[in-house]
Amino acid sequence: MNRTIPNDVLERIRNKNDIVEIVKQYVQLEKKGSNYFGLCPFHDEKTPSFSVTKEKQIFRCFGCGKGGNVFTFIQEIESFSFIEAVEFLAERANIVIPRQRQIERHVSADEKMLLTAADWLTKYYHHLLKYTAEGEAGRSYLQERGIDDRTIDTFEVGLAPINSDVTVQFLQSKDIHLQVLVKSGLLTQREKDQYSDPFRGRIIYPIKDHVGKVVAFGARSIRGEEPKYLNSREHSLFRKGNLLYNFHLAKNEMRKEKVAILFEGYMDVLTAYQAGIKNVVATLGTALTEEQARLLRRYAKSVIVCYDGDDAGIQASYEAAWLLKKFGSDVKIASIPERMDPDTFILTYGGERFKKEVLATSDTFIKFMMKYKRRQYNLSLESEKIAYIEEVIRYLAQVDHEIEREFYVNELAEEFSLSRDVILRDITKHKNQNKQQAKSKFHPPPNIQYERRNKRNDLLPAYRNAERKLLTFMLKEPSVLEKVQQKLGIHFNLDEHKVILTHLYAIYEEKGKVDISELIDKLVDEQIRQIVTELAFDHTKEFITDEEINDCIHVIQHEATHMNELRILRKKQREAKDPLLAAQIGLEIIEMEKKLKH
Repeated sequence: MNRTIPNDVLERIRNKNDIVEIVKQYVQLEKKGSNYFGLCPFHDEKTPSFSVTKEKQIFRCFGCGKGGNVFTFIQEIESFSFIEAVEFLAERANIVIPRQRQIERHVSADEKMLLTAADWLTKYYHHLLKYTAEGEAGRSYLQERGIDDRTIDTFEVGLAPINSDVTVQFLQSKDIHLQVLVKSGLLTQREKDQYSDPFRGRIIYPIKDHVGKVVAFGARSIRGEEPKYLNSREHSLFRKGNLLYNFHLAKNEMRKEKVAILFEGYMDVLTAYQAGIKNVVATLGTALTEEQARLLRRYAKSVIVCYDGDDAGIQASYEAAWLLKKFGSDVKIASIPERMDPDTFILTYGGERFKKEVLATSDTFIKFMMKYKRRQYNLSLESEKIAYIEEVIRYLAQVDHEIEREFYVNELAEEFSLSRDVILRDITKHKNQNKQQAKSKFHPPPNIQYERRNKRNDLLPAYRNAERKLLTFMLKEPSVLEKVQQKLGIHFNLDEHKVILTHLYAIYEEKGKVDISELIDKLVDEQIRQIVTELAFDHTKEFITDEEINDCIHVIQHEATHMNELRILRKKQREAKDPLLAAQIGLEIIEMEKKLKH
């Protein structure tokens, strides 16, 4: 973690970004008592075990153990470095980090060169498309596809010249090391000093990361070249399965609307965005991945899958819908008439009809599954009809909303002349089976977690538990901190506890209060930060008596005394020249170690 950002700047940024408000942009939270709870965004769960405290400005998941402050949360949720998280939150709060204080991100020299080159190439391709004679073919293509100048500028669409030498000369004029671009696939090398642009003659769609930096390019042929579409090769800053096209522009709209619209193609995104539909993203030439499904779930409660209306599009919709459902999204699947693709429908009928006739009429997950599975069975045969009904019932057993389940039960009963009671009995049977299977994956709620932890603590050394107990109340009560500081200072036995004490005393000395969020920032070691968040969320006991404090101090001092005696005995044993004396000292050491274990 970089320490060159001044503490006063970090404090201002923390204070202007309330952790509850930040987390709410990614997680649906419900207030219970003084804390907020929701489903953890960092692991799969069905019972909320993720907690946020407004008072302490920290979070913790009792299932997977992740915890920290607002900077930690943004680092984890956005896959940012510490510096990127600070700059992200500073920008959100309109706080300018003084230029002389700004710090380089943790990227290598080659990665910095790559980002610089990608930025220059984006400007270069865009200029060629808009303002040169060679760009006429690209402009005509985009006009035919209904894309206007404003959208071209918003997405910085460009055109790569047919002659690669022009591109290479441009990059050299900007002092770009060409070998770095060869490694990342932005250039290819034919011979020792011969380079070519793999995207030459194609329309260019810059691909940006979550904060809007260009990290790769997508390209489409306009002269009949094959393959029709090309993407940059993956490299350290670009993983196709981790990014979504237009995510940097769409994420705020998705949060606001609580809905994400998922397309397959760049043109679908451009056309929809131009029509005023802004919460749109697309995969990058591959099937939807788990990382992308998690990302969508963080930003939107619902996802509408809107792929092409042909057979391949329907199959891809089925696979994407299951994956999104797995990660907790409410999924709908749009059906586009006449086997059209989304951008053709919008171009032909307009954005309003697309919203009303495609998005608003999207099938629920179950309705789509019923339609999809129906295609796989010959319902004129009794055996296949029964198999289809049984498969639909298995899906219905997974529906949580009773009204929705009731609707499809009635539909199924009416279509196939079945008793509702029979269908409902079968659904109950499958629901019970699902519950049994889920038991092994269940994350116990916080009170059970504490009970289990306390049982584990009974098996740990007494001095370790005494130190943790004191730290827990030192984080809550300044009076406890003052007593421990006066009687023990930093003389705990475990090194990680000494580190916490050192920073805790320093913060209290400076501010006259305990600031857990600032303490987390000062701790470099991730394991020690997790100890602090665990202790800060420990509510097993609300107060500690003076007698208990003194008992803990006695246990800690007793351990320290015996450990010192052990060190003296070990030194004597090493220095003993008489083997019998060394053996006798060895027996004393063994006896003392036995006592310390109990």
